[in-house]
Amino acid sequence: MVNMIPIFVILLSTLLISSHGNAVESPLCGGRVFVENAIVIEAHVHEDCHWDIQTQEDRILVITALSGNLKEAQEFLTIHDGSGKDSPILIVENQKTHERSRKDLPEAVYTTQSTASIRFKKAPTSNLQLKIQKAVDCPFNLGGESQCGRVVDEVSCYCATFTGRNHSSQTTYCNNNNMKLLTLETYEKEQAIHAAWGYEVKFWTSLTDAQQEGKWIWESTNTNLYPGYANWCTGEPNDGIITGDSEECILLNSEECMLFNYRSQGCWNDLNCDDTLDAICQAIP
Repeated sequence: MVNMIPIFVILLSTLLISSHGNAVESPLCGGRVFVENAIVIEAHVHEDCHWDIQTQEDRILVITALSGNLKEAQEFLTIHDGSGKDSPILIVENQKTHERSRKDLPEAVYTTQSTASIRFKKAPTSNLQLKIQKAVDCPFNLGGESQCGRVVDEVSCYCATFTGRNHSSQTTYCNNNNMKLLTLETYEKEQAIHAAWGYEVKFWTSLTDAQQEGKWIWESTNTNLYPGYANWCTGEPNDGIITGDSEECILLNSEECMLFNYRSQGCWNDLNCDDTLDAICQAIP
C-alpha cells in the first residue's frame, strides 16, 4: 500500500480574490497567511497544526465553515483572538448577534483585532474547510437613536440613525463614525436594507447630482449611477417639482440628493439636500 502524505491546502478562491486564482500547496502543517479579501483553508487528516492569520491593521477577521459545522469543529480546533501564545479562544456560542443582522448568515466567529490563530488539536474525522475573510468591526449602535447590524453579509456593517439631519450633516455623521453614507448598487442589497428596516422610514443615501445637474453620482464611492441599478419612483427624479401634495417644492437646479423609501414600495425620490431626514451608514472592507 502506498502511504499518502497528509497536507493542508490553502485555496485562494477565484470567486473571492480575482487577482489570485492558483491553489498553493504545502507539505508542511500550518504557517502564516495574510488575508487580502478571503481565503479557504482545507484540512484533510492532519493534527497539531497551527495557522497564524493576519489582515490589514484597521480590519478584523471572520471565520466560517464552508463544509462541516463550525460549532462541531471546535472539537478538533481552537480559534484564537490574536496570534500570541495566550490569546483568548473564540467560542461560537459566545458570539453576540446584532438585532438587525440577517438571520440566514452562517455561524461565525469574529476577532476583535487584525490577527488570529487556528490551532488543530486533533485530526478532523471528515473533510473540513474554513473560510477566513477580512471584515469590518460592527458596533451594536452609534449612540442614541441608532441601530447596527450585519445586514447584507458577514463582512460589512450598516447602521441606521434615526436623528434627522440634512444630507451634508448625515455624510459627516457617517464619516465621524468611520463609515460612509449608504450606496444601493444592486437590487439584492436594497432588499436586504428593507428586510432590516422596513419601508416606513425615509433615509438619505449618498446619491446626488450636486456636482452636475442630472449627473447622479454615489458620493461615498465616487461612482456614476448609470448604467448601474436604479429604482426611481414613477416620474422621478423630477427636480422636486410638485407632482402631488406629498412632495415638497424646491427650486429647479438646486442641489438634489436621493432618498429611498419615498413610497410604500420603497422606491427613490430626489429632494433638496438641505431637507432633514434619517440616514443609513455603511462600512465595507
